[in-house]
Amino acid sequence: MAEEKRADVVFVIDASDSMKPCFDKLRSSLKSFIQPFREEGFDSLRLGLLAYKAAPNNGKWAYFHSCVNGDDPNNMKILYGDDDEAKNALFTREGDPDVDGFCRRLDSIRCSADENSPLALDCAADFPFEPLCSARRVIVMFTDEKFETGVLKNEPIGPNCSVLERVMNKIVKRHITLYLFAPECEATDMMGEFSRVNIRNVPAFVEGQSGRTDTWDHIDFEKVLEGIGRSVSGSVLQVVDEGPFDKAVYGQDKWALSAWGAAESGGGVIDITNVKEGCALDMSEPLTWINAKLHWRTPVDLDLHAFVRLTDGSCHEVSFRNPNDGFMSLDRDAGIGNKLDDPRGNEENIRCISMDGIDRILFATKIFNEEGCFSDYNGSVEVTTSNPRQPMINVNMQSYENKTWCVIAMLDNSDPRAPRVFPINQVMSDDPDVNDPRWRNVGR
Repeated sequence: MAEEKRADVVFVIDASDSMKPCFDKLRSSLKSFIQPFREEGFDSLRLGLLAYKAAPNNGKWAYFHSCVNGDDPNNMKILYGDDDEAKNALFTREGDPDVDGFCRRLDSIRCSADENSPLALDCAADFPFEPLCSARRVIVMFTDEKFETGVLKNEPIGPNCSVLERVMNKIVKRHITLYLFAPECEATDMMGEFSRVNIRNVPAFVEGQSGRTDTWDHIDFEKVLEGIGRSVSGSVLQVVDEGPFDKAVYGQDKWALSAWGAAESGGGVIDITNVKEGCALDMSEPLTWINAKLHWRTPVDLDLHAFVRLTDGSCHEVSFRNPNDGFMSLDRDAGIGNKLDDPRGNEENIRCISMDGIDRILFATKIFNEEGCFSDYNGSVEVTTSNPRQPMINVNMQSYENKTWCVIAMLDNSDPRAPRVFPINQVMSDDPDVNDPRWRNVGR
Protein backbone atom coordinates (compact mmCIF):
# COMPACT_ATOMS: atom_id res chain seq x y z
CA MET A 1 0.00 0.00 0.00
CA ALA A 2 1.44 3.33 -1.04
CA GLU A 3 2.32 5.80 1.69
CA GLU A 4 -0.02 8.79 1.98
CA LYS A 5 1.62 12.11 1.25
CA ARG A 6 0.62 14.84 3.71
CA ALA A 7 1.92 18.22 4.82
CA ASP A 8 0.95 20.97 7.26
CA VAL A 9 2.17 24.48 6.39
CA VAL A 10 1.62 27.55 8.59
CA PHE A 11 2.11 31.00 7.05
CA VAL A 12 3.20 33.47 9.72
CA ILE A 13 2.91 37.06 8.44
CA ASP A 14 3.68 40.35 10.11
CA ALA A 15 0.46 42.37 9.66
CA SER A 16 1.85 45.68 10.89
CA ASP A 17 1.40 48.99 9.09
CA SER A 18 4.09 48.53 6.41
CA MET A 19 3.32 44.96 5.31
CA LYS A 20 0.41 45.30 2.87
CA PRO A 21 2.66 44.84 -0.22
CA CYS A 22 3.78 41.47 1.16
CA PHE A 23 0.16 40.33 1.61
CA ASP A 24 -0.65 41.38 -1.96
CA LYS A 25 2.29 39.47 -3.43
CA LEU A 26 1.69 36.36 -1.32
CA ARG A 27 -1.98 36.27 -2.27
CA SER A 28 -1.24 36.57 -5.99
CA SER A 29 1.48 33.87 -5.88
CA LEU A 30 0.02 31.24 -3.55
CA LYS A 31 -1.00 28.90 -6.38
CA SER A 32 2.69 28.61 -7.30
CA PHE A 33 3.32 27.22 -3.83
CA ILE A 34 0.46 24.70 -4.07
CA GLN A 35 1.27 23.38 -7.56
CA PRO A 36 4.28 21.15 -6.61
CA PHE A 37 2.17 19.33 -4.00
CA ARG A 38 -0.46 18.61 -6.63
CA GLU A 39 2.18 17.40 -9.07
CA GLU A 40 3.60 15.07 -6.41
CA GLY A 41 0.13 13.67 -5.73
CA PHE A 42 -0.18 14.79 -2.11
CA ASP A 43 -3.25 13.38 -0.41
CA SER A 44 -3.52 16.31 1.99
CA LEU A 45 -2.05 19.80 2.28
CA ARG A 46 -3.42 21.71 5.25
CA LEU A 47 -2.71 25.44 5.40
CA GLY A 48 -2.56 27.43 8.62
CA LEU A 49 -2.36 31.20 9.01
CA LEU A 50 -1.09 33.47 11.76
CA ALA A 51 -1.17 37.13 10.73
CA TYR A 52 0.04 39.12 13.73
CA LYS A 53 0.14 42.71 14.97
CA ALA A 54 0.21 44.53 18.28
CA ALA A 55 -0.95 47.86 19.69
CA PRO A 56 -1.05 49.52 23.10
CA ASN A 57 -4.47 49.29 24.71
CA ASN A 58 -5.50 50.52 28.13
CA GLY A 59 -1.91 50.72 29.29
CA LYS A 60 -0.93 47.24 28.04
CA TRP A 61 0.04 45.61 24.76
CA ALA A 62 -2.79 43.83 22.96
CA TYR A 63 -1.99 41.21 20.29
CA PHE A 64 -4.23 40.66 17.27
CA HIS A 65 -3.63 37.29 15.61
CA SER A 66 -5.75 36.44 12.56
CA CYS A 67 -6.15 32.79 11.53
CA VAL A 68 -7.87 30.92 8.70
CA ASN A 69 -11.17 31.04 10.60
CA GLY A 70 -11.03 34.77 11.41
CA ASP A 71 -9.61 37.07 14.06
CA ASP A 72 -11.59 35.98 17.12
CA PRO A 73 -9.44 36.44 20.26
CA ASN A 74 -10.66 33.00 21.37
CA ASN A 75 -8.45 31.45 18.69
CA MET A 76 -5.49 31.67 21.03
CA LYS A 77 -7.50 29.98 23.77
CA ILE A 78 -8.40 27.28 21.25
CA LEU A 79 -4.72 26.90 20.32
CA TYR A 80 -3.81 26.17 23.92
CA GLY A 81 -6.91 24.12 24.62
CA ASP A 82 -8.27 21.01 22.93
CA ASP A 83 -6.05 19.74 20.07
CA ASP A 84 -8.95 18.38 18.01
CA GLU A 85 -10.80 21.69 18.16
CA ALA A 86 -7.58 23.53 17.28
CA LYS A 87 -6.96 21.29 14.25
CA ASN A 88 -10.42 22.08 12.87
CA ALA A 89 -10.21 25.80 13.64
CA LEU A 90 -6.65 26.73 12.73
CA PHE A 91 -5.99 24.70 9.56
CA THR A 92 -7.83 24.37 6.28
CA ARG A 93 -9.64 21.09 5.73
CA GLU A 94 -7.72 17.93 4.82
CA GLY A 95 -7.17 17.18 1.17
CA ASP A 96 -6.56 19.80 -1.51
CA PRO A 97 -6.69 23.28 0.07
CA ASP A 98 -9.23 25.94 -0.85
CA VAL A 99 -6.67 28.37 -2.28
CA ASP A 100 -9.28 30.97 -3.26
CA GLY A 101 -10.76 30.92 0.24
CA PHE A 102 -7.32 31.24 1.82
CA CYS A 103 -6.52 34.19 -0.46
CA ARG A 104 -9.80 35.88 0.46
CA ARG A 105 -8.80 35.53 4.09
CA LEU A 106 -5.46 37.18 3.34
CA ASP A 107 -7.28 39.96 1.52
CA SER A 108 -9.52 40.66 4.53
CA ILE A 109 -6.65 41.45 6.91
CA ARG A 110 -6.02 45.15 7.51
CA CYS A 111 -2.37 45.98 8.09
CA SER A 112 -1.82 48.38 10.98
CA ALA A 113 0.05 49.05 14.20
CA ASP A 114 3.22 47.23 15.32
CA GLU A 115 4.47 43.66 15.75
CA ASN A 116 6.02 41.09 18.09
CA SER A 117 7.67 38.50 15.84
CA PRO A 118 9.18 36.25 18.55
CA LEU A 119 5.76 35.80 20.18
CA ALA A 120 4.11 35.04 16.82
CA LEU A 121 6.74 32.44 15.95
CA ASP A 122 6.27 30.79 19.34
CA CYS A 123 2.49 30.58 18.80
CA ALA A 124 2.97 29.13 15.31
CA ALA A 125 5.36 26.49 16.66
CA ASP A 126 2.56 25.37 19.01
CA PHE A 127 0.08 24.74 16.16
CA PRO A 128 -1.56 21.27 16.19
CA PHE A 129 0.47 19.65 13.41
CA GLU A 130 -0.33 16.11 12.31
CA PRO A 131 1.92 13.34 13.74
CA LEU A 132 5.50 13.27 12.47
CA CYS A 133 5.05 9.81 11.05
CA SER A 134 2.29 11.00 8.70
CA ALA A 135 2.97 14.62 7.70
CA ARG A 136 5.72 17.11 6.96
CA ARG A 137 5.69 20.22 9.16
CA VAL A 138 6.54 23.67 7.82
CA ILE A 139 6.42 27.32 8.92
CA VAL A 140 6.87 30.09 6.32
CA MET A 141 7.34 33.50 7.94
CA PHE A 142 7.49 37.04 6.50
CA THR A 143 8.42 40.26 8.30
CA ASP A 144 10.07 43.54 7.27
CA GLU A 145 11.18 44.40 10.83
CA LYS A 146 14.14 43.07 12.78
CA PHE A 147 13.10 40.58 15.44
CA GLU A 148 14.34 42.82 18.25
CA THR A 149 12.29 45.85 17.17
CA GLY A 150 8.51 46.27 17.08
CA VAL A 151 7.05 45.82 20.57
CA LEU A 152 10.53 44.85 21.82
CA LYS A 153 12.26 48.02 20.60
CA ASN A 154 12.93 49.36 24.10
CA GLU A 155 14.27 46.09 25.54
CA PRO A 156 17.83 44.76 25.27
CA ILE A 157 18.28 42.12 22.61
CA GLY A 158 20.29 39.77 24.83
CA PRO A 159 17.41 38.54 27.01
CA ASN A 160 15.10 38.42 24.01
CA CYS A 161 17.54 36.21 22.12
CA SER A 162 17.90 33.85 25.06
CA VAL A 163 14.13 33.33 25.19
CA LEU A 164 13.95 33.08 21.41
CA GLU A 165 16.51 30.28 21.60
CA ARG A 166 13.93 28.28 23.58
CA VAL A 167 11.45 28.82 20.76
CA MET A 168 14.02 27.61 18.23
CA ASN A 169 14.79 24.54 20.33
CA LYS A 170 11.08 23.73 20.28
CA ILE A 171 10.99 24.05 16.49
CA VAL A 172 13.88 21.60 16.26
CA LYS A 173 12.28 19.15 18.70
CA ARG A 174 9.02 19.24 16.75
CA HIS A 175 10.91 18.67 13.45
CA ILE A 176 9.44 21.81 11.87
CA THR A 177 11.19 23.24 8.82
CA LEU A 178 11.30 27.05 9.01
CA TYR A 179 11.53 29.35 5.98
CA LEU A 180 12.11 32.88 7.26
CA PHE A 181 12.10 36.13 5.26
CA ALA A 182 13.33 38.88 7.58
CA PRO A 183 15.94 41.65 7.89
CA GLU A 184 19.34 40.53 9.13
CA CYS A 185 19.83 41.10 12.85
CA GLU A 186 21.33 39.49 15.94
CA ALA A 187 18.27 37.28 16.32
CA THR A 188 18.34 35.92 12.75
CA ASP A 189 22.09 35.25 13.07
CA MET A 190 21.31 33.08 16.07
CA MET A 191 18.32 31.40 14.41
CA GLY A 192 20.39 30.47 11.36
CA GLU A 193 22.54 28.17 13.49
CA PHE A 194 19.65 25.74 14.03
CA SER A 195 18.87 22.82 11.73
CA ARG A 196 16.07 22.98 9.14
CA VAL A 197 16.10 26.80 9.22
CA ASN A 198 16.27 28.60 5.87
CA ILE A 199 16.69 32.38 6.13
CA ARG A 200 16.50 34.94 3.35
CA ASN A 201 17.41 38.43 4.47
CA VAL A 202 15.27 41.30 3.19
CA PRO A 203 15.73 45.07 3.63
CA ALA A 204 14.23 46.42 6.85
CA PHE A 205 11.32 48.81 6.51
CA VAL A 206 12.31 52.39 7.37
CA GLU A 207 9.57 54.72 8.60
CA GLY A 208 9.07 57.68 6.30
CA GLN A 209 11.08 56.33 3.36
CA SER A 210 9.71 56.71 -0.13
CA GLY A 211 8.67 53.56 -1.94
CA ARG A 212 7.09 51.49 0.84
CA THR A 213 7.19 48.33 -1.32
CA ASP A 214 10.98 48.23 -1.68
CA THR A 215 11.31 45.46 0.90
CA TRP A 216 9.38 42.97 -1.23
CA ASP A 217 9.80 44.32 -4.77
CA HIS A 218 13.11 42.54 -5.30
CA ILE A 219 11.64 39.11 -4.48
CA ASP A 220 10.00 37.01 -7.18
CA PHE A 221 7.27 35.56 -4.96
CA GLU A 222 6.03 33.05 -7.54
CA LYS A 223 9.52 31.62 -8.03
CA VAL A 224 10.35 31.62 -4.32
CA LEU A 225 7.08 30.01 -3.24
CA GLU A 226 7.28 27.40 -5.98
CA GLY A 227 10.81 26.58 -4.79
CA ILE A 228 9.64 26.13 -1.21
CA GLY A 229 6.76 23.99 -2.40
CA ARG A 230 9.06 21.72 -4.41
CA SER A 231 11.52 21.43 -1.51
CA VAL A 232 8.82 20.47 0.99
CA SER A 233 6.89 18.16 -1.33
CA GLY A 234 10.09 16.30 -2.21
CA SER A 235 11.41 16.04 1.35
CA VAL A 236 11.69 12.79 3.28
CA LEU A 237 9.00 12.08 5.87
CA GLN A 238 10.23 11.93 9.47
CA VAL A 239 9.93 8.49 11.08
CA VAL A 240 10.54 9.53 14.69
CA ASP A 241 8.13 10.18 17.50
CA GLU A 242 7.61 13.66 18.88
CA GLY A 243 9.08 14.13 22.33
CA PRO A 244 8.06 16.67 24.99
CA PHE A 245 8.44 20.35 24.13
CA ASP A 246 7.86 23.70 25.84
CA LYS A 247 4.46 25.10 24.95
CA ALA A 248 3.87 28.84 25.18
CA VAL A 249 7.44 29.93 25.94
CA TYR A 250 6.21 33.48 26.61
CA GLY A 251 3.47 32.28 28.96
CA GLN A 252 0.71 33.26 26.54
CA ASP A 253 -1.36 30.16 27.31
CA LYS A 254 -2.34 31.83 30.61
CA TRP A 255 -3.10 35.32 29.25
CA ALA A 256 -6.56 36.85 29.57
CA LEU A 257 -8.64 37.32 26.41
CA SER A 258 -8.06 41.08 26.63
CA ALA A 259 -4.40 40.41 25.74
CA TRP A 260 -5.64 38.99 22.41
CA GLY A 261 -7.87 41.97 21.56
CA ALA A 262 -11.08 41.16 23.43
CA ALA A 263 -12.77 44.05 25.24
CA GLU A 264 -12.17 44.11 29.00
CA SER A 265 -15.85 43.36 29.61
CA GLY A 266 -15.52 40.21 27.53
CA GLY A 267 -17.74 41.40 24.69
CA GLY A 268 -16.66 42.47 21.25
CA VAL A 269 -13.18 43.02 19.89
CA ILE A 270 -11.01 46.06 20.59
CA ASP A 271 -10.98 48.28 17.52
CA ILE A 272 -7.40 49.44 16.98
CA THR A 273 -6.86 52.23 14.48
CA ASN A 274 -3.96 52.79 12.15
CA VAL A 275 -1.28 53.46 14.74
CA LYS A 276 1.98 53.58 12.84
CA GLU A 277 4.72 51.17 13.81
CA GLY A 278 7.91 52.52 15.27
CA CYS A 279 5.98 54.94 17.45
CA ALA A 280 7.87 54.61 20.74
CA LEU A 281 10.23 57.52 21.18
CA ASP A 282 13.92 57.36 20.34
CA MET A 283 15.22 57.92 23.89
CA SER A 284 18.51 59.54 22.91
CA GLU A 285 17.81 63.13 23.93
CA PRO A 286 15.53 65.34 26.08
CA LEU A 287 12.57 67.05 24.44
CA THR A 288 12.18 70.78 24.04
CA TRP A 289 8.60 70.65 22.70
CA ILE A 290 5.72 68.31 21.87
CA ASN A 291 2.66 69.08 19.71
CA ALA A 292 -0.69 67.33 19.31
CA LYS A 293 -2.83 68.25 16.28
CA LEU A 294 -6.49 67.28 16.00
CA HIS A 295 -7.93 67.25 12.47
CA TRP A 296 -11.46 66.53 11.25
CA ARG A 297 -13.82 67.30 8.35
CA THR A 298 -17.33 66.58 9.65
CA PRO A 299 -19.82 69.04 11.25
CA VAL A 300 -19.26 68.07 14.88
CA ASP A 301 -17.50 69.77 17.77
CA LEU A 302 -14.41 67.75 18.68
CA ASP A 303 -12.19 69.16 21.42
CA LEU A 304 -8.52 68.50 22.08
CA HIS A 305 -7.38 68.17 25.72
CA ALA A 306 -4.09 67.70 27.55
CA PHE A 307 -4.11 66.30 31.08
CA VAL A 308 -0.84 67.15 32.81
CA ARG A 309 0.79 65.84 35.97
CA LEU A 310 3.72 67.86 37.31
CA THR A 311 6.64 66.47 39.29
CA ASP A 312 5.26 68.16 42.42
CA GLY A 313 2.12 66.00 42.10
CA SER A 314 -0.24 68.78 41.00
CA CYS A 315 -2.45 68.23 37.95
CA HIS A 316 -3.63 70.62 35.23
CA GLU A 317 -5.83 70.49 32.15
CA VAL A 318 -5.40 72.47 28.94
CA SER A 319 -8.50 72.70 26.74
CA PHE A 320 -10.98 75.25 25.37
CA ARG A 321 -11.92 76.03 28.99
CA ASN A 322 -8.31 76.77 29.95
CA PRO A 323 -6.37 77.29 26.70
CA ASN A 324 -3.11 78.53 28.23
CA ASP A 325 -1.24 77.19 31.24
CA GLY A 326 2.08 78.95 30.81
CA PHE A 327 4.12 76.02 29.49
CA MET A 328 1.32 74.65 27.29
CA SER A 329 -1.34 76.25 25.09
CA LEU A 330 -4.27 75.46 22.79
CA ASP A 331 -4.18 77.59 19.64
CA ARG A 332 -7.97 77.88 19.31
CA ASP A 333 -11.32 76.23 19.87
CA ALA A 334 -12.50 75.34 16.37
CA GLY A 335 -16.03 74.50 17.56
CA ILE A 336 -18.08 72.80 14.90
CA GLY A 337 -15.78 74.59 12.53
CA ASN A 338 -15.92 76.84 9.51
CA LYS A 339 -13.45 74.92 7.32
CA LEU A 340 -15.51 71.86 6.50
CA ASP A 341 -15.27 72.62 2.78
CA ASP A 342 -11.55 73.29 2.99
CA PRO A 343 -9.41 70.26 1.98
CA ARG A 344 -7.37 70.93 5.11
CA GLY A 345 -10.48 70.66 7.30
CA ASN A 346 -10.62 71.81 10.92
CA GLU A 347 -7.63 71.78 13.24
CA GLU A 348 -6.82 72.32 16.88
CA ASN A 349 -3.25 72.24 18.22
CA ILE A 350 -1.93 71.89 21.74
CA ARG A 351 1.78 72.69 22.00
CA CYS A 352 3.99 72.25 25.03
CA ILE A 353 7.05 74.49 24.80
CA SER A 354 8.78 73.50 28.04
CA MET A 355 9.22 70.12 29.68
CA ASP A 356 10.50 71.58 32.97
CA GLY A 357 8.58 70.14 35.90
CA ILE A 358 6.37 67.85 33.74
CA ASP A 359 6.04 64.22 34.80
CA ARG A 360 3.33 62.99 32.42
CA ILE A 361 0.90 64.26 29.78
CA LEU A 362 -2.18 62.50 28.41
CA PHE A 363 -3.45 63.83 25.08
CA ALA A 364 -7.15 63.12 24.53
CA THR A 365 -10.10 64.29 22.48
CA LYS A 366 -13.80 64.49 23.30
CA ILE A 367 -17.00 64.52 21.28
CA PHE A 368 -18.64 67.66 22.70
CA ASN A 369 -22.39 67.56 23.40
CA GLU A 370 -23.02 64.83 20.82
CA GLU A 371 -23.97 61.16 20.82
CA GLY A 372 -22.30 58.60 18.60
CA CYS A 373 -18.85 57.10 18.20
CA PHE A 374 -15.56 58.32 16.78
CA SER A 375 -15.94 56.31 13.58
CA ASP A 376 -18.77 58.70 12.62
CA TYR A 377 -16.54 61.77 12.56
CA ASN A 378 -13.49 61.05 10.40
CA GLY A 379 -11.04 62.53 12.89
CA SER A 380 -7.33 61.99 13.46
CA VAL A 381 -4.62 63.18 15.83
CA GLU A 382 -0.93 63.61 15.02
CA VAL A 383 1.67 63.82 17.79
CA THR A 384 5.09 65.23 16.90
CA THR A 385 8.10 66.20 19.01
CA SER A 386 11.38 68.13 18.83
CA ASN A 387 13.31 64.87 18.42
CA PRO A 388 13.87 64.37 14.65
CA ARG A 389 14.22 60.62 15.18
CA GLN A 390 10.78 60.36 16.77
CA PRO A 391 8.31 59.03 14.18
CA MET A 392 5.05 60.92 14.09
CA ILE A 393 2.30 59.14 16.02
CA ASN A 394 -0.81 59.19 13.85
CA VAL A 395 -4.10 57.90 15.27
CA ASN A 396 -7.18 57.69 13.05
CA MET A 397 -10.12 57.71 15.44
CA GLN A 398 -12.27 54.89 14.10
CA SER A 399 -13.69 53.21 17.21
CA TYR A 400 -17.25 51.90 16.90
CA GLU A 401 -17.90 52.02 20.65
CA ASN A 402 -20.42 54.62 21.77
CA LYS A 403 -18.04 56.51 24.07
CA THR A 404 -17.22 60.22 24.08
CA TRP A 405 -13.51 60.23 25.04
CA CYS A 406 -10.49 58.89 23.19
CA VAL A 407 -7.09 58.97 24.92
CA ILE A 408 -4.62 59.37 22.07
CA ALA A 409 -1.09 59.23 23.44
CA MET A 410 1.01 59.70 26.56
CA LEU A 411 4.26 61.54 27.18
CA ASP A 412 6.28 59.97 30.01
CA ASN A 413 8.82 62.56 31.15
CA SER A 414 9.57 61.02 34.55
CA ASP A 415 13.19 60.77 33.38
CA PRO A 416 13.78 64.00 31.39
CA ARG A 417 17.01 62.53 29.98
CA ALA A 418 15.05 59.76 28.25
CA PRO A 419 11.43 60.83 27.62
CA ARG A 420 9.02 58.47 25.90
CA VAL A 421 5.91 59.01 23.82
CA PHE A 422 3.49 56.11 23.32
CA PRO A 423 0.20 55.73 21.43
CA ILE A 424 -2.75 54.60 23.56
CA ASN A 425 -5.91 54.93 21.43
CA GLN A 426 -8.31 53.98 24.21
CA VAL A 427 -11.95 55.07 24.09
CA MET A 428 -13.73 55.63 27.38
CA SER A 429 -16.87 57.18 28.85
CA ASP A 430 -15.40 58.94 31.88
CA ASP A 431 -13.02 61.89 31.90
CA PRO A 432 -9.41 60.66 31.63
CA ASP A 433 -7.43 60.77 34.87
CA VAL A 434 -3.70 61.37 34.45
CA ASN A 435 -3.14 59.69 37.84
CA ASP A 436 -4.95 56.48 36.84
CA PRO A 437 -2.58 53.51 37.47
CA ARG A 438 -3.45 52.08 34.04
CA TRP A 439 -1.13 54.61 32.37
CA ARG A 440 1.95 53.75 34.44
CA ASN A 441 3.00 50.75 32.34
CA VAL A 442 2.04 52.00 28.89
CA GLY A 443 4.62 50.69 26.39
CA ARG A 444 6.44 48.54 28.93
